[in-house]
Amino acid sequence: MRVVWRILFVIPLGFIAACLAAGIFLAVAAYGTGALDRDTVIWPAIFGVLAAPLIGGLVALPALVVIVLAELLSWRSVLAYLVAGGAAGLAATLLAYGGAGAIGFGDVQLSMTAGVIGGLAYWLVAGRTAGGSRRDRASA
Repeated sequence: MRVVWRILFVIPLGFIAACLAAGIFLAVAAYGTGALDRDTVIWPAIFGVLAAPLIGGLVALPALVVIVLAELLSWRSVLAYLVAGGAAGLAATLLAYGGAGAIGFGDVQLSMTAGVIGGLAYWLVAGRTAGGSRRDRASA
């Protein structure tokens, strides 16, 4: 039953939290550069929530691979999720540009940092207990 709970609720909730965290980070970064209207403070939050589905769509496949590996191999290290998040951010940037020219170094930095923040959010919600039910059964 714990496995079903984890697959149906905890892992998707962790992925949603990661996408929201990355989206809000990108919104705050855009707000800090002046790309968003500075008259209202609510815009970064709105932009972050609206960016989350786009981020989720771009990183869904790399994230799914990492999540499956983490569950099968019981990866619980925060460092693994930070590195995987940064790699997913880089992959999302490459997918978004689609070979349309040179990618700016600032874009790569922002996307990888957003990925690292998303990886941390996922680890906080679901990664700390990855593969826990398998490990619990093995020790019993």
